[in-house]
Amino acid sequence: MEKEGEITRLSRSLGSTATVRLAGLHKMEVFYTPLEERFERITRLGARAMGVRVAAVSLVTDQKQWFKSVIGWRISELDIGDSLCQPVLESGEPLIVPDTLKDPRYASARLVQTGPKFRFYAGYPITDPEGQIVGTFCAFDVKPKRVDDALMVTLRDLGQLAERELVTADLWDAQNQLVAKLGEARRQALLDTLTRVWNRRGGMELLEMMLERSQKTYEQFAVCMVDVDFFKDVNDNHGHPLGDQVLKKIAASLVNSVRPDDIVARYGGDEFMLILRDCSPDMAKIVGARIRANVQKEKVRTRKGAIKTTLSIGMAVNDPAEVLTAKQMLERADQALYQTKKTGRDGVSIWPLDLASGGQ
Repeated sequence: MEKEGEITRLSRSLGSTATVRLAGLHKMEVFYTPLEERFERITRLGARAMGVRVAAVSLVTDQKQWFKSVIGWRISELDIGDSLCQPVLESGEPLIVPDTLKDPRYASARLVQTGPKFRFYAGYPITDPEGQIVGTFCAFDVKPKRVDDALMVTLRDLGQLAERELVTADLWDAQNQLVAKLGEARRQALLDTLTRVWNRRGGMELLEMMLERSQKTYEQFAVCMVDVDFFKDVNDNHGHPLGDQVLKKIAASLVNSVRPDDIVARYGGDEFMLILRDCSPDMAKIVGARIRANVQKEKVRTRKGAIKTTLSIGMAVNDPAEVLTAKQMLERADQALYQTKKTGRDGVSIWPLDLASGGQ
């Protein structure tokens, strides 16, 4: 009989703590929540600081490992049986494996033997306020690495940073309300699987909640419709997989360009919808310019050269004294978007100011 692998045994023993961990995750309500720049920043920093190809902040249940943020690996979740983080979850201690093929816990693992064929692993356990392990900060590479004390210090620092963000910072009120009232399956249905931001239905629910809030608090906010200029040419000339990479980069750039309190949703195809809280027309103009500038810096490299993209943006800022529907707000933002396209694209227009003047 074949000897049972260490990771398989661990997956069974982890079942005894799964109920407690799952309860903690439900309380934190972080599973299937949208892309957030604070976690993207940690994984970018983690990949550079650890000198690895892949870095991630992940959350775990008894069945799956879900990646809140991951850089260098196109994945959103794993069956827990395939996760390389199981020894860390079992022991509750940080772990660095210089060469997975030389470690009996990892040598036969699927992610080591087949794609992506990881040869290096590092993981740090993330705990909730009650001390239950709910996830990991983890790093991977396809080449073995030499390990020293400094690397372990770096791993601990990054893991503690990820843990602090998970347990101390919240999404803004409307997002929290939406997350709190929905189960995991429903939240998952409201996230765009490609870009990891809210999808159209999620964005519309949040817009409805924002309008309701504004009528009670008289808060001014902006709705932005963002269109990728000439995106059809990208798909036609380079193929849909590369077009998907462009959309993912743009979504991440949009999240990076706005505040944590703001909303980013993929409205459909190459169009995004943003909701900017506590935002005047002057502020909306500034944010729109920042969004454009940040996206212009993004590049997707191909054999034919780097692909650069520009955005056309239309914005509508509400008057808190005026009762509007979500449809009316979107129609105003769409009119401003049309104005931007009519005047040459790669710009920002705000309803009704730029429509009345005929310019941007």
